[in-house]
Amino acid sequence: MMKQGGLIILSMLQICFFSSCLTTKQTNLLRKPGGGIPSYIQVEAIGEYTIKPGDELNIIITTMPDEESTESIFSPFTSRIASNQYSRDNKLQTFSVSPNGSIYFPYIGDIQVAGKTTLEIQGMLKEKIDSNIVEFTQVNVYLANRFFSVIGESRAGRYPIAKEQTTIFQALSMSGDVLPWGDRSKVKIIRQTADGSMIKTFDLRSADIVNSEFYYIQPNDVIYIQPMGRQFLGISSFGAFFALIAIISSVGFTIYNIVK
Repeated sequence: MMKQGGLIILSMLQICFFSSCLTTKQTNLLRKPGGGIPSYIQVEAIGEYTIKPGDELNIIITTMPDEESTESIFSPFTSRIASNQYSRDNKLQTFSVSPNGSIYFPYIGDIQVAGKTTLEIQGMLKEKIDSNIVEFTQVNVYLANRFFSVIGESRAGRYPIAKEQTTIFQALSMSGDVLPWGDRSKVKIIRQTADGSMIKTFDLRSADIVNSEFYYIQPNDVIYIQPMGRQFLGISSFGAFFALIAIISSVGFTIYNIVK
């Protein structure tokens, strides 16, 4: 009876051991769909980000050197040098998009910007300024809230988006990659849309995401990496693997010698 009990304990230790191992099947990326790896519909083209209510815009007006009057009108957001240098943190240059999708621009009034790209807003503003105030100005429009957040099994934080099209892999590399026990098969993106928040869930291991809707992140996205369910012993390296084998073997022989 004692011998049988010892074998049961040894079997349980072995089950815990093998169920706690982290395999390449769980962590390898860009794998061909099939065998549990899903395929995703290919997206023909990824459009530019369009402005939404709640976004913040930096608008810079560049005037000609002799346009003193124009500089005075647009002084909070005017540059007299032919340069695109600006401060993203300068609140005097920031315009918040209202719930109805518009911004109020001095001497022009309300401008509907929701659903438009920054380039479209730039052209629209220049046309209004040239026709109503003064010609030969340069208008630059930038999205101020170009950030994404990462939570869960990664280095949680808020990170800036450095360029228009940032991929999910680039975003996660900025946060220090997915931690060993993060579930790559159920990555979630919480995204703000005109109709409210939505959650997109996808398998980061699938090679198909490169051409899918999940590949590029958007401003204000929240990436959530949930933990795997089984990580009792948490083996993620060969050193830990062989060390645990030695420990389990030692415990097993000890139990066997006691109950035999």
